[in-house]
Amino acid sequence: MDKSLLGWLLLLGLGFPLFGILLDEAASRLERKQHPLAVALRQVREYVLPPLAAILVMRQLLSVAGKDSWARFVETLTWVAVIVAGLSLINALLTTKKQPIKWQIHVPSLFFQVARGVVILGIGYHILNGVWSINFTGLGSSVGIASAVIALALQDTLSNLVSGLLLLFAKPFRTGDWIEHDGKQGRVLEQNWWSVTIAGPGWKLNVPNGVLSKAKIINYGQGAIFKSISVSFSYDDSPNQVIPALSSLVKGIDGIEDEGFAAVSSYGDSSITYDLYYKVLPEKNFGVSGELKSRLYYLTKRYGFTSPYPIAVQYNVDAKLGIPSQIPQVVENRQQELITYLRSLPYFLTLNDNQIEKLAERARFKAYGQGELIVQEGKEDEGLYIMFKGTGQAYLKDEQGNRKVVDELELNEAFGEMAIFPGELSPVSAIAKEDVEVVVIPAQEIIEAIESNNKFASELIEYIEDRKKLIRLAKGIKEDVNLPINNLPINNNGRRVQVGR
Repeated sequence: MDKSLLGWLLLLGLGFPLFGILLDEAASRLERKQHPLAVALRQVREYVLPPLAAILVMRQLLSVAGKDSWARFVETLTWVAVIVAGLSLINALLTTKKQPIKWQIHVPSLFFQVARGVVILGIGYHILNGVWSINFTGLGSSVGIASAVIALALQDTLSNLVSGLLLLFAKPFRTGDWIEHDGKQGRVLEQNWWSVTIAGPGWKLNVPNGVLSKAKIINYGQGAIFKSISVSFSYDDSPNQVIPALSSLVKGIDGIEDEGFAAVSSYGDSSITYDLYYKVLPEKNFGVSGELKSRLYYLTKRYGFTSPYPIAVQYNVDAKLGIPSQIPQVVENRQQELITYLRSLPYFLTLNDNQIEKLAERARFKAYGQGELIVQEGKEDEGLYIMFKGTGQAYLKDEQGNRKVVDELELNEAFGEMAIFPGELSPVSAIAKEDVEVVVIPAQEIIEAIESNNKFASELIEYIEDRKKLIRLAKGIKEDVNLPINNLPINNNGRRVQVGR
């Protein structure tokens, strides 16, 4: 027997069955793992191997000529099966979405469609020209004329197709990037043969590839980007005061990815302009920007910053010169109101009038808008806070970042008590549940009151112990935890105030 014939018999009798078994086993294993390659292997075994075996039998064993109609028909079926399996293989190797498997190649939708089209057109041309020997030479003139007509009719469509391919190779952006073109910003959702789909907050737009290829494109990437808001204050307000205050404005806003920073933008004729920068996902910037602008009102009121443009100016005629002179507007004096308020609080009943007046002299009112942080966990307390108007909430965060409510801060309630322990950080955060106004008494003034009045010190320490219990309860801690005794203030007898009751 001819050795070549024996080889073909072994290949067809043993090789193909074994290869089919291997493909079936591999496909079964991949199917259990929900692997996309399983479909392609299954189609190779079921669609490609049978007609391929038949065509080899006809040509190598039965010596059927390649131009025989049956041979051509079987070969055509084989190549059609190759198209089906090839498309499944492309689907498994390439993906236009997030890569479920590490070795998959992430490509734009347009490139994915082009790859599938190349497989179909290439094998289709081989079937017509190579298998059935259809000569396309005679159709050249007709096809050329028809192509010219079609090209003119589809000029814009072909331009978008070519522009789309050029964008793929140039890669100025990819799906998921936030881009800006012609002054409009949005996130790239999809790129196909005709257009790129871009979406922003509340809108979606299909931009033709031809238009986009001619536009100036700025790519901000897929993550958070820096945005800014501007505000102007009078020259009476020092930048050393304004910049830290503005920088603290972003605290407690969930949409902001990173802490912001403020800087002087420019010096005008009557004001200094500042820019507050913050990092945020572009889709969330509309809400974040609105909240920051709302908080600016309370920040201005809280720190007493002045507007660069006077609301009202009073004039007085100078008696000597006979010309009008400006009289600055007098800021409302709230000290008497503060003295009366502090006297009404049970925290300060043991203090005499001089001590109350001294506290009121250094204390000040501060306004906060709903949702603003008043005290931040892990930061030093500025002083002792008292809720003058509105309500708040004290909370801490667990290891997972979830809020655990410690206490509801009602009217006249005090917090920020860790200010009397120099160097100690606040164990909780305090947030405004509505528009609030608080009285802030500097830590040094409270310490001096403790040192001069033992009864006041005992009551304050008792209050701190109650707050400690609430904190331990929120943390799920049962054992007692002592405050840092070494940092406690010293009373008139030269002894440190003790915490235990």
